[in-house]
Amino acid sequence: MKKGVPIEESDLLTERVTDLAITLGAVELGVAPVERFRDGTHNSADDRVTYPSTGYAPADLLPDARSVVVVAVRIPDGVLASNLAPLDTTYAFGNFGYVHLNRLLNTITYDVARMLESCGWCALPLGACGSARCDRKSYEAGNTIGPLHGVFNLKRAAVLAGTGRRTRSGMVATPRHGTRVRLGAVITTAPLVSSPMLNGAPCPTQCRTCIDACPMNAITTEGHVNHVKCFSDKGRRGTTAPEILDEMSRAFPPVGASSGYLPHEQAAIDGFGNRVCRVACMALCPLWKAT
Repeated sequence: MKKGVPIEESDLLTERVTDLAITLGAVELGVAPVERFRDGTHNSADDRVTYPSTGYAPADLLPDARSVVVVAVRIPDGVLASNLAPLDTTYAFGNFGYVHLNRLLNTITYDVARMLESCGWCALPLGACGSARCDRKSYEAGNTIGPLHGVFNLKRAAVLAGTGRRTRSGMVATPRHGTRVRLGAVITTAPLVSSPMLNGAPCPTQCRTCIDACPMNAITTEGHVNHVKCFSDKGRRGTTAPEILDEMSRAFPPVGASSGYLPHEQAAIDGFGNRVCRVACMALCPLWKAT
């Protein structure tokens, strides 16, 4: 791959990336320079606002990386409305809250990466980046924040790119669509124009909607999220925390690239099927109505 003079200036190239992503279906887009991902940089002491530094750094995944593009696609309101209905299926959400949107994010990030490479820059599309790892020792030591994490932390990237802010439920809320989004990313050597980070926390101080709605009591009043409880999905994936921890450990062993990721990519595209808990934290979150 050539690393010569680009055919576009940074501002024009960033505009092209934005226009292409929106044309392909993205509803939000932000850009973060790799410097923001350094440990301790742009991290608040309040973990309700930021996310822990987990997974690989951008330059670990793509040497000489300079920019990270984070895109968001919208989950239709009707899908979430149907998911809350007293039905014996969450088929719509399983397909159009996860599977289809994951594939759409693959398409968007791939085409953005292809365009960047046509301009002379290396680009790594990550799509929805569903691959995950479970840090069992961390969880058993009492750390319920972030024991289940991906190869690349999309939520942290979204905050650093100004695409959204962390909510009390642990999800990212964008300014126009609240938490009703899924995220994808592209890491590139292109020197794109950075987006400003968004200030403050998006949740009203007294709001407890997600806390009260969660059937697993996975969200604390301080905004901490127990991913083991969340993943257990009302007991369908294990009736007790030790059982679900065993399942997570089997599904997401903490092996690195040298050991091979392919045997453990259960969540890469299609996820684990439909959610029994009906993602009430997202479906009932009022932030999307603020726009």
